[in-house]
Amino acid sequence: MAVSSADEYHSARWPQFGSEGVEAPYIRRLIDFLNARLHMADHRALLLLKSMMVSDLPSDLQESATEAVLGFRYSMLEAGNDLLTLWAESHQVTAGVAEYLAGQLFPDRIFSNDGRSGARHQRAAHAQLTIWLSDRFRFGFSEWLSSTYLAYDLSALALLVDHAADEALVERAKMVMDIALLDVALHSFHGRFAPSMGRAHVEQIMSPESAEIVPIWQAAFGQTPQLDVEKLTSLFITAEHYQVPAAIRELATELPVRRVLSTHGLDATEVRDELRRHPFHPRSQSLDLVRFWWGQQAVTTPETIVDSARAMRIFGLQDSRILAPMRPYLRMPSLMLLSTLRTLNPITSGKALNRANVQTISTSNYLLSSVQRYQPGGFGDQQHIWHACLPGEIDVFGTHPGATQLHPEDRPATPSQWVGNGVNPDVAQHHNVLLAQYDLRARKGRYEGPRSELVHIHFPFVLFDQTRLGVDWVAGRRGRGYIGILGTGTFELISETEIVQRGQHIGYAVLVGDEEEHTSFAAFLRQLKQYRLDLSGKRLTLTSPFDRFDLISGREFKVNGRIIDSQYPRYNAPGVQVPRNPEEIEITGTRHRLRLEWGSGIRTSDAIPLDSGL
Repeated sequence: MAVSSADEYHSARWPQFGSEGVEAPYIRRLIDFLNARLHMADHRALLLLKSMMVSDLPSDLQESATEAVLGFRYSMLEAGNDLLTLWAESHQVTAGVAEYLAGQLFPDRIFSNDGRSGARHQRAAHAQLTIWLSDRFRFGFSEWLSSTYLAYDLSALALLVDHAADEALVERAKMVMDIALLDVALHSFHGRFAPSMGRAHVEQIMSPESAEIVPIWQAAFGQTPQLDVEKLTSLFITAEHYQVPAAIRELATELPVRRVLSTHGLDATEVRDELRRHPFHPRSQSLDLVRFWWGQQAVTTPETIVDSARAMRIFGLQDSRILAPMRPYLRMPSLMLLSTLRTLNPITSGKALNRANVQTISTSNYLLSSVQRYQPGGFGDQQHIWHACLPGEIDVFGTHPGATQLHPEDRPATPSQWVGNGVNPDVAQHHNVLLAQYDLRARKGRYEGPRSELVHIHFPFVLFDQTRLGVDWVAGRRGRGYIGILGTGTFELISETEIVQRGQHIGYAVLVGDEEEHTSFAAFLRQLKQYRLDLSGKRLTLTSPFDRFDLISGREFKVNGRIIDSQYPRYNAPGVQVPRNPEEIEITGTRHRLRLEWGSGIRTSDAIPLDSGL
């Protein structure tokens, strides 16, 4: 569905005080949340600031809101022991936008948490937001393709665009919103966003229609979302000064058949060199590195442990409840940290969001998405390695159930039964075929709970039109879309939504197809039964009369004897081909194109000339 005018999206407006939920109890809840500094209070700060800037609050509420804003903690550089994880990538922007707008709103007032003026807070936030935006444009999002955290990023940036006084900052915020929405457009299926993700939550992967990104998808691509001022996404829905470029809307709604190769973020080992040679914001100081590393959750890794311990001492975070697993390292000399880390082998190293090379293939009948060769054999956390969709809200994915002795106060513990992996698989995808190999014999780590010697697959039998289950295979049809899975061992039916394969070293292959390729589900089953899957040593091999796929753990992935490169450019997709670490990005839709030039800050959207040949 094409959208031809701005009136068809972003039509909502932020309610005035006394209507549509923006009433005294709502404002008081936001104020109390800020004062208590509860987890995600930076999100409430954004909602409170929006209400203060556009609504005529009664004087008593305005005074209480002002005191809450002036007393809030906006960055990890400020003192405070609370549940705010201000270092995470999405929180860096939500808290940064809140600090910038609070400083802009109260430039001459003193902020009580650190004694600085609003003007100084605004300048500090401007500097950090400028760097954050530049890093996202150049490297992408470490929290790759997350249906939760991309929604938070877009909501915060929409508020910044609507209310920031600095035009250059606003223009670059729009560019980063463009690339975030480009990611959403390219990896969506029937208006649902369920690709591989850097950080996932169980509700969003089980039911993508409930994800935070849904109202943003609707507002951006031509549907009418429901406005809920309790949710951060209301800031995007009510945005007045950002319009989704036509080229991105066209990619989202007019190209159901696409293959997308894209890369997101940096490996922790790359950060030092990449920041040193950054063309716009070169950095080499330890605290600058820590800000990036902690943004990608890389706190306890061999590359970061020494700098992380130093930063905790400098920031006064020794008593932080959120960073409690770091405390044993703070008492050690720097020379002992690395060897101790390797001896303890903590599962917290699995939180690090390293560079993700994601392949997504979709048609009108199926989607298959996965991150290639992502830290196989290492600990996992919230990373969602692969996901398949069929019409009718069918979602299929597999994990190694994880267990942790850590129980954070700010969110459910991960990895868990369906979120992340206890031990990451080795996964490779080639078009509509995916291979996954799990080796669960790796050395156990500190804080790890009991390790399951099985993998399981979420396969909602009751939602399919047809299903078939064999000893070591399963298949299903919904509408004109098909999916089949072959295992190296026996499949056990645990429930109407779950199958299990037991063992320490196991694998499976996932194949998706549709009626256009196979003419019928019976034809798809006949072809599926011609495939053979074998696991020998480190080699997982899928063969048929037509093809051979070899996934060799720690080595190459081959298709018909040809090595398949799993290192991707920033974008190789319909309408956008961009190398890694770009300074310019051009996006071409069916009738429009968008050009983003970071160095000059120029963002140009125009129609494609009829005689261009595109």
